[in-house]
Amino acid sequence: MYNAKPNFSDDYQESRAKFLAAMSKRGEVISIRHPKKGPDGQDLYLDFGIIGPDDARGALILISGTHGPEIFAGSGPQAALLNSGLINDYADLRVILVHAHNPYGCAWLRRTDHNNIDLNRNYYDFSKPFIPHPGYDVLRPVMVPAEWDSVALGKGLADYEAQHGKVGLLAAMVTGQSHDPDGMFFRGEGPAWSHIQMKDVLPKLTKKQDIVSVIDFHTGLGPYGIPYMVHGYEPGSSEFIAFKKAYEGEVRSTMDPADIDEDLPGSPEGPIVLGMKALLPGKQSYAVVIEYGTVPPEQVFGTLMHDNWMHAHGTPGTDEWNAVKQNVREVFYPREDKWKDMIWERAVWAIERSAKLARGNFD
Repeated sequence: MYNAKPNFSDDYQESRAKFLAAMSKRGEVISIRHPKKGPDGQDLYLDFGIIGPDDARGALILISGTHGPEIFAGSGPQAALLNSGLINDYADLRVILVHAHNPYGCAWLRRTDHNNIDLNRNYYDFSKPFIPHPGYDVLRPVMVPAEWDSVALGKGLADYEAQHGKVGLLAAMVTGQSHDPDGMFFRGEGPAWSHIQMKDVLPKLTKKQDIVSVIDFHTGLGPYGIPYMVHGYEPGSSEFIAFKKAYEGEVRSTMDPADIDEDLPGSPEGPIVLGMKALLPGKQSYAVVIEYGTVPPEQVFGTLMHDNWMHAHGTPGTDEWNAVKQNVREVFYPREDKWKDMIWERAVWAIERSAKLARGNFD
C-alpha cells in the first residue's frame, strides 16, 4: 500500500502547504481568507480543491478540520489521495476537497471557531427553537469553572455519571446548547463564518450533480486507531439502506437506539453531515462521519474543557498555554506511524464506498 505518512502534518500551515502542493498537479483551488490570523500572525484560509468534470452525475466531498485539532486525520488522506494517484479512480466524479473547514480552530488547535462556535452544532435551522439537554446546566459549573481544578472536574463528572451512567453523562455534555456562548459545544445564534462560506460555495461547485456523497473526518471517539463510520439517517430510510449496502454493514446511525453507547452517546443536532439537504437542496445527499479513536473519552473531554478555560482566562504563548495546546494536539492527533497507517487504510476503504453512493451504485 502507498506510504501516506509524509502527507500528514503537525500544524495548520504545514498541512495547507502540502494540500496546495498536491492540488497544483490536479485541479483548481478556491481560497477564502478568514477574518482572523493564526497564532503565528499568518493568514488563514478555507480552501476548496476541485477536481473532475463539472457535468459528472455525482460529487464526492471530503472535509477536513470541522474541529480544529482534528484536521490532520483529514488533511493527510486528502493530500495522499492526490499524491498517490488514487484520485484517478474517481475521474468520473466531481471531487471536492474541503481543507480546513474551521481555519481558526485548525491554526489555534481549538475545537471551536473564533466565536467559540462548534461547527458540528451550527448546521441547524435557527428559525426553530432549540431545547438543550437538561444535564448541560447541571454540569456547566463543572465544565466551565472560574478556576481550573482537574480534581474538582473529575469529581463533578464522576458524580453525574454515578446518577445517569456514562452514556447519560456524555449525552449531557455533547448534545449542544445555544444559550452559553462561553461554554462547551456552543452552536451559536446563527450561521457561523464557515457555515456561510460553505453555503455560498458548495452549491456553485455542484450545480450539475444530482447526487452528493460526503465524508467529514474526525478524531477523538472510540478505541485507539479504530475508525468507525456514523451517519444520521433514520432506520428504514432510503439513505440508511443505501449506506448499509455500500458500507457493507460497517456503519452506525445516531438515529438508531441500538447504536447508542459511550462511543456514540446521542444524536446532536447541527452537524454538517445532517445539514447537506439545507446546503444543497434538491440533491440526493449521503453524508457520513468517519471517527478515528485516540484516547479514552474522559481524557478527550477533560482536554477540551481545559482548552476552553485557557482561552477564557489564559495568555497565549505562556508555558501553561503551550502545555495545554501540546496536550490538545496529542489527544486529537497521535503522531505515531502506526496510527497514521490505520487512518490512511480506512480512509481509502471509506472513500471507495462513498464513491459508490455518489455513483448511485450501492452494491
